[in-house]
Amino acid sequence: MFGDNSSGFANENEIMDYLNTTKQFERLNPSFKSFLSFAFKENLNGKTIVVHKTSGQVKPDIIISAGGISKCVSVKKGSGNSVHQEQLVQFESFLRDCQISEEIIKYLKEFHYGDGSTDGNGGERINALQWQALNPKKIALINHALNTNDMLHQMLNRLLFKGNVPNAPVVDYVFHGNINAGLWASREEIIKHLVPSRNRTQTIHFSNLTYQVWNRNLNLNPQTANRRHTMQVKWPTLTNDFIDITSKRLRDGKK
Repeated sequence: MFGDNSSGFANENEIMDYLNTTKQFERLNPSFKSFLSFAFKENLNGKTIVVHKTSGQVKPDIIISAGGISKCVSVKKGSGNSVHQEQLVQFESFLRDCQISEEIIKYLKEFHYGDGSTDGNGGERINALQWQALNPKKIALINHALNTNDMLHQMLNRLLFKGNVPNAPVVDYVFHGNINAGLWASREEIIKHLVPSRNRTQTIHFSNLTYQVWNRNLNLNPQTANRRHTMQVKWPTLTNDFIDITSKRLRDGKK
């Protein structure tokens, strides 16, 4: 479970309530008319909009239906969005399934724990910036392995669209905004935009998405000790990436 995401949940509920209360496509505000026209790729005049919330730790937050067709949507708001979280041991298994070498997995675990160990039972703990400064070659090797085109396709599907829940619904569109205005992009647009991007930062990343530990627990707080074993991924450039995707869509003459 992510840290406090009450604002995000409230935003999802507001969007769901707005669409279910408004019901008729013609009565929607211009922002949602544009989004739904893009998502459904058809004239929705006369159609009734129905929305329901997904259950469980799946990537789509809501499912929007109109005219017998449904679209799975992930809803984001604000900046510095956390987009994924799971136990390190589970993520490690995924990396092995993707044929990432044991050497790279070892380096990632060393970075994750920052105490000289690969299991959190080492010595003095240091923060991410300190570890990166001491181990630039290992950071470079990790990023090289995790940012090949093939690996990014697999990584983005797990982090943004499919998650780690078997047979879960898959995200069709990501909507970033609220009931008044927003930006949006399809799964295909996001992959096409992010896979070629070359992030030059010295942090562990997957294109423009960045890796972090949920809580390094540097102060040895027993109440947050379990969070040391959980990885998170953030998308700090989400807004700018969506602006770029929208601009390209308009240049290509697509609504």
